[in-house]
Amino acid sequence: MPSEVTEEFIIIIAVVLIGLVLFGFVTSYFIPHEIFSLAQQQASSISSSTTVSVGPLIFNSGSASTVIEAYNPAISGNITLIVFPEPSYLQQDVGLVTPQSPPQFSVYLSNEKLAKSFTISIPIYDVNGRIIYDSQITAYTVPFNTPVTITVNGVGGSNYILIVWVLYNSNGYWFRIGYTFTGVPST
Repeated sequence: MPSEVTEEFIIIIAVVLIGLVLFGFVTSYFIPHEIFSLAQQQASSISSSTTVSVGPLIFNSGSASTVIEAYNPAISGNITLIVFPEPSYLQQDVGLVTPQSPPQFSVYLSNEKLAKSFTISIPIYDVNGRIIYDSQITAYTVPFNTPVTITVNGVGGSNYILIVWVLYNSNGYWFRIGYTFTGVPST
């Protein structure tokens, strides 16, 4: 009789341990994937209803500036901007080009105050879930539906364009929900 109780007790402990291991696996594997999937769906939805408008690029003694607005009437929160210059021959590849070095830019709100800057140290994804940038980069937080002025230093003349990424943080993941570029207007 005592040996039967001991065997049953060992079987119960083994079943509980197997259950805990399976629960740990499900928690550590499936839940993060589900959270990322929900974040991706939210970013994709916001992306499809957001319009990014940008003005012409204006040069002034070694720097360039433009005005940009990310418009989405359904959203009242913030977006994040990353801006970087590239040679104008890359204009047809704007959606594929990534910053090759840390960009030197500033973003000013409509009240002419400097927007809040911070560093992104985790991957940036496109709305399809692919990593498009995986290095540390400085970004600025600005409100949706508000025009802001961007100033970039070290732009080498009219043969450059500015590429603007509009980012949105969803559940701790950074997604590029829009992008555009601007250059010197043709005469």
